[in-house]
Amino acid sequence: MFGRILILCSCLVPLLASACGVDDRKLCIQRWHQLISYRAEAIEYAFGDPFALPNQIDVEFFAADDPRYGSLRGRVAYDSKRHVLLVSRALRASEFPRPLRAAQAYWPFYTDGSYHDTFKIIGAIDNALWTAHLQEAAEAQGLSWPHAACTSVDVGKRLPCEMVLSGIVEHITALHPPMFNENRVDTIWPEDFASFRRKVWMGDPEYEHVKRYGGIMLMRPLISQFGVMPVMAYAAQTPFDVREPSLRLAALRYQQQARDALTRQVQARTEE
Repeated sequence: MFGRILILCSCLVPLLASACGVDDRKLCIQRWHQLISYRAEAIEYAFGDPFALPNQIDVEFFAADDPRYGSLRGRVAYDSKRHVLLVSRALRASEFPRPLRAAQAYWPFYTDGSYHDTFKIIGAIDNALWTAHLQEAAEAQGLSWPHAACTSVDVGKRLPCEMVLSGIVEHITALHPPMFNENRVDTIWPEDFASFRRKVWMGDPEYEHVKRYGGIMLMRPLISQFGVMPVMAYAAQTPFDVREPSLRLAALRYQQQARDALTRQVQARTEE
């Protein structure tokens, strides 16, 4: 559980007082530590035990011009090789919720527009913690997260991968899924996938439609049955690819394989 995770803080460069609203450097680091711990607890309270994560996560703050982390560009990220949560010094002016304890509640920062806009650091920390869970789960099976197909220039490889990612994001950032016509399976999971992949490109409305709503339909029944955490771990360990001529058939096959695997996991934990 996140409650069991020991989150340690080390500071590569001094944080400015504006980062946390206090002048004392040690207290400032403690507040960052507490905020990250509260968000870890919020995720556990909302979704359950993230059993893919290690028992100890370090937190390091780095300068924006640090050549080791130039690609992060002022973000919060997770280094799965060292089990380190990296926080950019560029985030020093981020607004913290007050009282800080309010960060223990997961959904208000997604359902309240003013909270979402004011406390962007919450979303950045959450994203890093979710990524940590997915990376640890994927690497347990010798894979990386996101899967390599998610950056492929081949629509036939990239779209299924992005459907899984999109379906996950929808379930952890929206309390209520968007309404859409689920009866139009022909436009959500195209039957002639070869023809579909030839006529669309990344970013096209048809592509985005399948990515978002196809992803929701792919992941929702699994999450409803088994919960967010187990399904996310399964998805991280099991890339979705289309072997069939129909995306619908491929999606149904992926769902059935996931149900079989997750049912076995539940049975194994029950027998322990």
